Amino acid sequence: MDLKDLSEKGFETVIGIDLQGTFNVSRGCLPALQKSTCPLIVNISATLQYKAMPFQIHAASAKAGIDVVTQTLGVEWGSDYGIRCVGIAPGPIAGTTGGPTGRVFGSFLKDQDVRDIVPIGRWGETHDIGLLALYLATPAGSFINAETIVVDGGNWHDAARMYRIASPFLKAMNKAREAKDESTSGKISSKL
Repeated sequence: MDLKDLSEKGFETVIGIDLQGTFNVSRGCLPALQKSTCPLIVNISATLQYKAMPFQIHAASAKAGIDVVTQTLGVEWGSDYGIRCVGIAPGPIAGTTGGPTGRVFGSFLKDQDVRDIVPIGRWGETHDIGLLALYLATPAGSFINAETIVVDGGNWHDAARMYRIASPFLKAMNKAREAKDESTSGKISSKL
């Protein structure tokens, strides 16, 4: 929603649910986390705050705040109590309300080629997020702290479509250059 159309209450609601909710749950869980032998907080963030995202000022602001809470608690509570705090930033996850097949963006994305949006050519699945959370809770992930990990197949870079458009042209140009180099000197002198 455009800022001029977003009410103060609407902005406040998203900040309250996402950012204030993260704060409240973290603080409420502190006593139990202090008693745990392997305490871990896993916050769910997003990638939309990594660059300007029109119509998402409320959600992007909240998610940016969650990333800072994750970093700060990882340092403070890691130092004081040995509590790790790690964020997971999902990209387009199928089967979720805000995902590529959900009610928010589903109709907009239904006719688009997923390869133009996600470099690896598929939407994420909820198990992609769950498996990372599981990894973080095992000894294998025990040295990860105060960090947000992106799980989006390369989506947030917003470069998949440009690569798919430019790649055939650049490969053909490189092949022509190689052929020219081979015909004039017998050696390949450079590549793009």
